[in-house]
Amino acid sequence: MKKLKTGDSGYYWCAVEIKDKWTEDESSYLYLWITAGTPGLWVDQQEVTGVEGGHVSVQCHYNELYDRKSWCRAGGSCVEVSSGKSGRSEIKDVSSKKVFNVTMRELNREDTGWYWCAAGELQIPVHITVTQKTTTTTVTTCKEL
Repeated sequence: MKKLKTGDSGYYWCAVEIKDKWTEDESSYLYLWITAGTPGLWVDQQEVTGVEGGHVSVQCHYNELYDRKSWCRAGGSCVEVSSGKSGRSEIKDVSSKKVFNVTMRELNREDTGWYWCAAGELQIPVHITVTQKTTTTTVTTCKEL
């Protein structure tokens, strides 16, 4: 979707037709809120890359004080600011700067996928890509004198 206007705000459907008489079609809807000026929730980067064994950080900025702020994996679980940590993901709120920072540690290739920052009812997607750690070998040869 490009060149959106505030008048384009509303509910949108996404559906997949499954051509099997025994399986129901899949569908979901979302409310798309188009605002002029500063958005209610945004991130510095929507595509973040890390390396196996390393970490990535995402800064989720918000413009209002929300009771609930979280970091979620698509199709998975969420970490809320109130809990602070879940597994290898940690979330810290700096309300004076209206930002919460998410750090994912000890990355592995299976961490690649879609995530989102959430504040109140607002969500913004972030794609995390974890690349294979590369190793460098240095070979030194010695000459006899």
